[in-house]
Amino acid sequence: MGRLIPKINPLLHLAWIALVLSTSCRSGGDRRPEAQRVPLAEIEKTFGRLISVANAPTPDQHGTGDMLGLFRADDGTIWGIPLSADDAGNLLACAPPALRDAPPSGALDKSSEIIGAANEPNGWRGGTGKLTLVLRDAQGALRWQPVEPLELKTGPVCMSQSPPAQPLKFYRLARQSR
Repeated sequence: MGRLIPKINPLLHLAWIALVLSTSCRSGGDRRPEAQRVPLAEIEKTFGRLISVANAPTPDQHGTGDMLGLFRADDGTIWGIPLSADDAGNLLACAPPALRDAPPSGALDKSSEIIGAANEPNGWRGGTGKLTLVLRDAQGALRWQPVEPLELKTGPVCMSQSPPAQPLKFYRLARQSR
């Protein structure tokens, strides 16, 4: 008696299943538009002067390939905004309109000055995905302060420039008196 079911290559079968699952699980309704990257000078008019930069923190060793700029507004608010460069080497920043109205993700005391920023150290390559600020207080003492990001839930997002594309995070740190 002849074969009724054709023999299928197992690798081809797995590839077909993966394709079906990836297209059926994808929801087109949750894709948000990408925010425009604009010249750094334009961002400084709205968010204040650039005071420091760091790699955009991620919880894995691969990173995003993106930079994060810290900007100080006239009212003392510190904004963490993704940076990039265009093909000509011009610095660009990505700040969706919803960022201005976002609540603070943390606070800094008024007497501390940011002198640097880095991914939060944790003793291994994986990282924590958190940003750490290096601060100097009014007496000259140095300390580290991890800060939490904020995620914009609506409107355009800023996407990482290197694969895999992923939404980037922002920071808004309010000044508090101590």
